[in-house]
This record gives sequence, structure tokens and C-alpha cells, in this order.
Amino acid sequence: MSLYLWIQGRSWVVDRRYEVDDLAELVHGGRYGEPKLFLFFTAPDGEIRRSDIAEDFPVDPEARLLEAVWKYAEVTHAGELGEMRSRAGIVVPRVRDAVREFWRAVRLRCPNCGGPKILKSWFTLKHHCPTCGLRFERGESEDYFFGAIYFNVALAEALFAMALLGTIIITWPDVPWAGMEYALVVMMIAAPIALYPVSRVLWLAFDILLRPPDAAEMAWHASAKDDQAE
Repeated sequence: MSLYLWIQGRSWVVDRRYEVDDLAELVHGGRYGEPKLFLFFTAPDGEIRRSDIAEDFPVDPEARLLEAVWKYAEVTHAGELGEMRSRAGIVVPRVRDAVREFWRAVRLRCPNCGGPKILKSWFTLKHHCPTCGLRFERGESEDYFFGAIYFNVALAEALFAMALLGTIIITWPDVPWAGMEYALVVMMIAAPIALYPVSRVLWLAFDILLRPPDAAEMAWHASAKDDQAE
């Protein structure tokens, strides 16, 4: 079970697990090295610290004890400069998760929690979800939503095809070709604008399905409620 520690303005996820202390100890006299018990401290920016602990170390230690261990822990991975980047691995989403998160997206709700009111304007998402705190760019670059363009084009073309086919079926054999020509031109201009926010939220849902945020990332996202005023 993970613990959480707030120190030096960052939220650290604390895990305890066994690990071989040193690669040099892996083979000694033909036997593998004995694993030791460690506390691992993981920060939102990717910094990882570890410290070996005794077998009788408390399972649910007080914050001041964790802070004392953290102070002398070895830094095994330096944090990244700048914004925190999602470190979640790629997973294969389940169908029910995909249906749930895409359904939230088309209703312009947060794909992560389903919370409402995520738009600042029709063309701009809020900095973070008012409900769960998820930062919609997930700490990535300003080009994070570039992939939403493909969703926008695909949705507009699908709408165009359905409108064209539906009109032909309904009005056959007296299809109003001239009127359709002008109507479809207007639709192709208006559809990308009308679908703009939906395509952005769909892209976010797609990313969350493939890279679900871990506990460390969500702890970083949650701090957005205090750091960023809407």
C-alpha cells in the first residue's frame, strides 16, 4: 500500500519493497545477492529516492519518521526540469473503460472522473478539471492537443458522409443535388467549429485510456486547484 508525504512543496508517493542493493551483489560465490527492504520516495517530477530500512520498520509510520528517512535517502533518479510529464506506461484499455470515457468526452465532461464544466470558452479548455484536478495538458508540451486535429477531421468527415447518405436515401429518386452542394459546403465549414471542443476532450480521453495517470501524477494534478486560479 502506498503512503503519501508532503515535503518541500511536493507530494511524494512512498512505497516499500524488496530490492537487491547493488548489481555487484547479484552474484557472490555462485549465489544471488539477498534483497533488502527499501522505502522508495517518488516525486511528481520523476525524482526517486530510496533508503534501506529494517524489517520491523512501521507499516504505517508517522510523517515525521518518513521525513527523517527521506532526508538521508539516496537519489536514484533525478527529476525532470520544467513541467511534470506523465510517466504512465501504455496499456491496452478495456472496452467498458473506452465506452465510459468516450461517452464522457462527447458530453464535454472530464474523461478521468466525469466532472462537468471543463470548458472556459468554446475554443478553450480550463487549465484543470474542477472536480478531480486533472491538468488537461498533463504537464506535456503546448502541442499536446495536436492529435485532436485528427479527431476533429474524422468527426467532420463522418458527419458529412452520414448527412450525404441520409439525404440521398430519404429524397431518392428526386435528390436535390444543387441544394445539397451548398448545404454540404456550409456543413464542412461549420462542423469542425461545432466539434472543436469535443475533439479535444476525445483526444484527452484517448490518451488517458492508453496512459492512465498513476498516483504520483494525480497528486501533482491535485495541486493545480491551489496553484492555478480560473
